[in-house]
Amino acid sequence: MKTILLVGNGFNYMVENWINNLSNDLVKGMTGQNKDEITKNINEITKLWQKFNEIFEEIKLKNPRLNDEELIRIIYSVIDLFSAMSGLEKIMGKEKLEQLKGLFDSLLLEKIKDIALEFKNHHESVGYKNIKKLFSDFGNNFNQILIDNNVDYIHIFTTNYDGILDTLLTNNPYGFIFHDGFGNIQDEKFLGFYEYNINFNKIICHIHGSYLYQKSFGKTFKLRENIENSDPVMIFNNPDFKEDIIKKDSVLLQYYEILESDLKDADQLIIFGNSMINEPHIKNLIKQYGNREDLKILIFSTNPDDVAEELKEYYGFDIARTNTRDFDSTTKFLTEFQKIL
Repeated sequence: MKTILLVGNGFNYMVENWINNLSNDLVKGMTGQNKDEITKNINEITKLWQKFNEIFEEIKLKNPRLNDEELIRIIYSVIDLFSAMSGLEKIMGKEKLEQLKGLFDSLLLEKIKDIALEFKNHHESVGYKNIKKLFSDFGNNFNQILIDNNVDYIHIFTTNYDGILDTLLTNNPYGFIFHDGFGNIQDEKFLGFYEYNINFNKIICHIHGSYLYQKSFGKTFKLRENIENSDPVMIFNNPDFKEDIIKKDSVLLQYYEILESDLKDADQLIIFGNSMINEPHIKNLIKQYGNREDLKILIFSTNPDDVAEELKEYYGFDIARTNTRDFDSTTKFLTEFQKIL
């Protein structure tokens, strides 16, 4: 069976709920932190994407003569320019480069970097290590479900910028159980992206980017460690232009094309914790390639009927719906996930 799993912010809120349902004594004993502190940080990291909308609205107010499309093209042109600053300095000299930078609203780029820095800080304060400690067997159990059910093909696409899902999908003692296309290059700071390294039956794709993805000289790399990201790759803007921006990125385009290809012959599409409200590009892919009776769509959400309503113009068949309000533990989640497979 060929399965596509599309994950949104609702997954993070579910993880937050798992922790809330543990006793504080257990959480503190395992992590050294109060559970309220950990869940508060998970909640904050899950809502960080909203700050991108605030930036965009601020730019629109400053530039009322430009429409959304023109603004977005300018924003990403500036981001591309700044990704090559170290090379430009060698060509132009520092003084001329500073003059060039002065032509642009550096405040914009600083705010984008600030948001990426918040993700970095939350990486540490949420304690991805703490999530591993609290749910150390999640990756092993998830992988065993795939083995037990003979699932030899599952592609995960997440619209989240954070690494909470990635952290859970580790298999002790072997590490990450999925591929994301990145691998070693001769660089102390970056991992490089290889097309052959994404050609696996078990992959995870951050289709809107990640706080760990950094653009350098027009190409997207992945940071080896949780360090400050000077040019983060995270898609933010009017939802109608997400597709255009994705297609201009060296890595996100690969992810997008894999999703397109998967939808042509997948057996099931599981939408977990994604409202689909801000995903017109994904809905259009479903309409173009996945609107067929032999593709089964399953929605897992706290508001599954609302998600189904978002898809009614894009998918013409019955959609299975499950309310996840009772998914209050990893056991409950994994039990229900096994039923799907």
